[in-house]
Amino acid sequence: MPVWVGPVASYLATGLRTTAMLAATSVLASIAVGVLLGTLLTWPNRLVRALVRTYVEVWRGLPIIIILFFVFFVLPIVGLTVDTFAAAAIGLSLWGSANVAEVVRGAVQSVPRGQAEAGAALGFSWSGRMRYVVLPQAARRALPPLVGLVVNLTQQTSLAAVIGLLDILEASQRSIERLTLTGGDTHAVPILGAVLVVFFVICLPLTMLSRWLERRLR
Repeated sequence: MPVWVGPVASYLATGLRTTAMLAATSVLASIAVGVLLGTLLTWPNRLVRALVRTYVEVWRGLPIIIILFFVFFVLPIVGLTVDTFAAAAIGLSLWGSANVAEVVRGAVQSVPRGQAEAGAALGFSWSGRMRYVVLPQAARRALPPLVGLVVNLTQQTSLAAVIGLLDILEASQRSIERLTLTGGDTHAVPILGAVLVVFFVICLPLTMLSRWLERRLR
């Protein structure tokens, strides 16, 4: 085994841990905020719906890389200094929560109106109807696209390298640069191939799970 493999593998493992933490943080925040916002998009209050709709349209309409630059460079101007990990997590969560909200809204509105009316006839408030009647049924419809969004969000974590976060992609780029400077050979193909395999191994099971859920819950 070439002598450069061990140090590069160790460095990539460090980046992989950051990628995994970033993906987990972004997915959890996106689902928590997105489910809340998606539910509010069906609330009777027009002002609330308008405010949530504005949030969803703004962050869904922007490329993730623009959001990452915006969070990383604009927040310090208004006095909020964040490190690269926090900036990446916030940026990915803004995009992810907006997309989750739209999935949840569609799932909630696909539940037959009679279900909510039956809940109202039994004396449930709007929140009670959502919690006990509508959302449990909407969850079956929302689950397959939500898993697909998790896959997409995991793949998009690689964009965090543009703001300097030491994720697995940034670790691979730095390794290639270091090997080029010290030995003249980039070893780019095996290093980037390893990164490709890592993302494939992570995302393939989730993609298969999404397809299985889609068939199972149809």
